Amino acid sequence: MLVNLRFYRLWVLLCSLACVASIHAQDTIVDKDVRVNQQLWLDYNFSKSFDENRDLSTQVGFRKITPQVYDRFLAISTMNFRNQSENKIFKTISSFHLGAGVIYTANYEAKDNLELRLIQGFKFHIPTIQLITLHNYIRLEERLQTSFSNGWSAGYRLRYRLSTEIKWGKHLFDFTEGLYFPIESELFFNLKKSDRFNDLLRLSPGIGYKFKSGWKVETYLIFNRTKNITETNNKSSDFILRIRVRDERNRQVKDIPVQDELDSD
Repeated sequence: MLVNLRFYRLWVLLCSLACVASIHAQDTIVDKDVRVNQQLWLDYNFSKSFDENRDLSTQVGFRKITPQVYDRFLAISTMNFRNQSENKIFKTISSFHLGAGVIYTANYEAKDNLELRLIQGFKFHIPTIQLITLHNYIRLEERLQTSFSNGWSAGYRLRYRLSTEIKWGKHLFDFTEGLYFPIESELFFNLKKSDRFNDLLRLSPGIGYKFKSGWKVETYLIFNRTKNITETNNKSSDFILRIRVRDERNRQVKDIPVQDELDSD
């Protein structure tokens, strides 16, 4: 009986030490390794026009972070409306956007996270020099998140994006006719705290190519400065390689750049 009691105490002690070591290892991985990390983003974007003033844009994407902290899967659709108002004030707004999305984060060392997102946004122009058009996009997001054990939490976030595309009118070779350079900068403002990605600065220079068939391929080198990337880490610097494929063969709506309609995180 005494032997069994000692064995039981030893077993409890070993299990306790193992749990402590596991928790410490998890916190160490999450805290230390994601402060400066590398990510790969892949997404496929397609749109369906209903008429010259309305279309539905959809993005299906995958995100991977190195070291292995999480994988993310997402699907977001946005209904886009061209503004037809003749009012002097509202005429500066070129389009309105309403959307919804599902984002699932599969964590390696923590509970998975499911997010349901609602989107409302609009795009407007600011007078600039003739050669460059600056697209301004403001978007409000309602974010409902759950880790499948603590119920749902609600958060609200405001995003502002400034973007443009650089093209050349004259080309030395035929293959450069479809070449362009998208450039974006974006600020994320937390209105009510969500579980992840509350405040963020994003810089996204890229290179793209448009085929005559209507397909586009874009590659971005993105820098993120993020707050609250994990449960135990408050800030991180993210270096991201993003590859985007766009199918615009069925797109008729004008003056609504796709990069303003589709994004995540």
